[in-house]
Amino acid sequence: MREIDKTTSKPKPPLAGVVYGEIAYWVVLIGTIISLIGVMMILTTDSNYIDSNCLLSGLWGKEKPSEIWEKCAGGHPEGHWYLSRLSTGDGIAMLGIALSCLAAVIGVWASSFAMLRDKEILFFIFALVTAIILTASATGIINAGH
Repeated sequence: MREIDKTTSKPKPPLAGVVYGEIAYWVVLIGTIISLIGVMMILTTDSNYIDSNCLLSGLWGKEKPSEIWEKCAGGHPEGHWYLSRLSTGDGIAMLGIALSCLAAVIGVWASSFAMLRDKEILFFIFALVTAIILTASATGIINAGH
């Protein structure tokens, strides 16, 4: 039987990585649960922004997303449309998706400060620039033009 060397220890992960991972994990998990509640509302109630029967038939019929939005909701809403429709299943599902996407923004901000605490100045600057870009994207200040 082979003996295990117990004198060596595993390297500790960097604090910034642990902070990012914990925040991303929990925020995405919470967002996923919120989205599942929204999807259950979409499938079981009539309290929806988009006609769920029209949406499902469009998806199964392989229609383009823009055609489905136009036919089922009367147009493609822009920005954070779900915030004014949180009483609908669609609004709650989209809130969960948006929260899950926000996990990266929150995680990068927190991990950048962890890098600053560890005095990793170059990585802190890179993380700070990334956090600013992600925040500007999440708020709609910058976008890809669609």
